[in-house]
Amino acid sequence: MDIWTDADLAFVRERAHSWDLHYSELFWGARLYDLVEPLLASFNADCGVPKQIGVASESLPETTATVLLALHRMGLLSASMRERVQGYLWSTHYAVAAGTVGDSKYPENECWSSTSRNVWATASTLWALIATGYRGPHEGRYAAAVRWLVDAQDDDGAWGFSRDARNPPSVFLTAVCAYTLHLAAGSAGPGAQRIDQALVRTAVDAGTGYLKRTRHRRSGLWHTSGGEPEPTSTAMALWAVRWCDTAGADTGDLLRNGLRALSRAVGGALCGPSLEIAVGTLPDSREAIALQGYTPALPLALLQLDIDPFHRLVVGPLTFLRTSRQPNGWEFPVIGNERQGRYIKAVPYVGTGEPLTFTTALALQTAHAWHRRTIRWTIEQRLTHG
Repeated sequence: MDIWTDADLAFVRERAHSWDLHYSELFWGARLYDLVEPLLASFNADCGVPKQIGVASESLPETTATVLLALHRMGLLSASMRERVQGYLWSTHYAVAAGTVGDSKYPENECWSSTSRNVWATASTLWALIATGYRGPHEGRYAAAVRWLVDAQDDDGAWGFSRDARNPPSVFLTAVCAYTLHLAAGSAGPGAQRIDQALVRTAVDAGTGYLKRTRHRRSGLWHTSGGEPEPTSTAMALWAVRWCDTAGADTGDLLRNGLRALSRAVGGALCGPSLEIAVGTLPDSREAIALQGYTPALPLALLQLDIDPFHRLVVGPLTFLRTSRQPNGWEFPVIGNERQGRYIKAVPYVGTGEPLTFTTALALQTAHAWHRRTIRWTIEQRLTHG
């Protein structure tokens, strides 16, 4: 953690202690700062985050964005820490990384790139920068990044890793992109003034329209590109429709029916199965890529649908997180999925037994969101019922 100052760490330690007084030590059996410390120690000198905890490797923008957003929402980043991580994310913005805005090879590609330019890296990074309130010299690039994301949308309203035949539409990526654009359209500041609001609204409406059309009537869930009912895609689709489709008259029924179907599908298990939520080929490297659904973090989406915080779809994953913590964080285990091996090459981090930065960030953020929601829910119940 040599990159952080004593003042930075003192800030995190003090904020973490305030949450210990509310719940953390009792819930986890450890101080919150001790749980966060391995995550903070994983940051590289460039203020980016690699995939594994305790293993030196290159920083990745999508992983860094996930960790930044989690620590920000938990209130565990000082202003200087947040600005340095935001600075790393802008350094991976393609026009900056290429060395010039007028790069001759990709003059219009104002996106984010790790191993290759793609929708997931761009949407997750743009989301994190807007949600954490970035204000700085690169803010004027928001509009170009938003336009790149809009241009990556398929004609049917969906998004895959990129707009080509090798990248089938993904419910998960469509939900993330629709919400990111919705967030961008509602952001404030000089950068937001350059965003084409009508263009963005059209893209968001097309994305939510795709989500509403593709829910399977028989299962009541959203499916993978391979045709399997999939919990993470379902939760994210419901969440995106809830927050992005503000004018939809049938949204209430869709949410209620979707939650009932998800509850039936998970059954008595603590978590839904871990299946692929996006699969395809990166446009530059031509490498296979896939994302796997980390179902212990589903309460992050479900709690924003006003679900009872003691519903088994919420309590089950939290129980799983409590019992699966390792000394340095959380791994990405194989969860209830006999066909996991299909994508093991494209998803090398699943089932290794090693704690990962993004799963650890999601685990801590999930518990934090649940405790905040539980406090509010308890007060509401007391005021309503006496």
